[in-house]
Amino acid sequence: MAGLRGVYNIMATPFAEDGALDEVSLRRLAAATIDMGVDGITVLGVAGEAQKMLDSERRRVLEIVMEVNAGRVPIIVGASQNATDTTIAACKEAKEAGAAGVMVAPPLNLSPGAALTEHFRRLGEAIAIPIVLQDFPPSNGVTMSPADMAALVNTIPAITTIKLEDPPTPQRIAQTLALIKRPGATILGALGGIYYLDELRRGASGTMTGFAYPEALVAIWRAWDAGDRRKAAELYYRYLPLIHLEGQPKINLAVRKEILKRRGLIASAAVRHPGPSLDDGLREDLAETIEIIGIDEDFPL
Repeated sequence: MAGLRGVYNIMATPFAEDGALDEVSLRRLAAATIDMGVDGITVLGVAGEAQKMLDSERRRVLEIVMEVNAGRVPIIVGASQNATDTTIAACKEAKEAGAAGVMVAPPLNLSPGAALTEHFRRLGEAIAIPIVLQDFPPSNGVTMSPADMAALVNTIPAITTIKLEDPPTPQRIAQTLALIKRPGATILGALGGIYYLDELRRGASGTMTGFAYPEALVAIWRAWDAGDRRKAAELYYRYLPLIHLEGQPKINLAVRKEILKRRGLIASAAVRHPGPSLDDGLREDLAETIEIIGIDEDFPL
């Protein structure tokens, strides 16, 4: 199985001001994201606040996105759990719903070694869809070296892609790729696209992240994939001020949802409690940045 390539949008989950799942906004956001030209969508990731949802809510999100998508782009589903059996169950549920693949991070605090390899071996044997290995220590306390990640890819055929987001991402992407022996396996960048250009330069096959203007990331990837490195760089540097503003640690999801609200894609920018919120000054900064770079003119809805 070949790894993923292109731009996979990590979709935010819209909530109403009272914290309830906003199904109307979810349908609108999913449809618009697909129309923006992404190569795929990832739902129920960390940026989708999956960890803050009931099982029934996660199932409903997946059901709605699959219905709206109607087979147009591959849907990757976050299925990380802290036990092997529950991870297998989550992956099977995603497959039954029509997922093209699953994104799985190591269980909480399970450091690289025999137990982690066995976890992914059992997972790979239990399901018949590709696994995206998520490398994001803040979510689980697990740090994997390039050698650790390459060993998992080389050992577990079901792992076709690594979503690498432990910095320095460009260097770690190059180091990991040099150790992967499986033809067709790929690495995608992440972290809101902050290091996107340098990740591509070091061998990334695209990105899997949640920037609120996926069209910009798509334009950069299309230029890069066509061999026009200069155009890809110019586009990246054009949008970098907003990518940087949105990607601020601890408040990035709140900024992203504020932008999605401004774009008319979701009704509320609410992040489920406990979560970050923005002050009026940052909202003013955001509006000014959007106006200065003219991104709404480039990508009108």
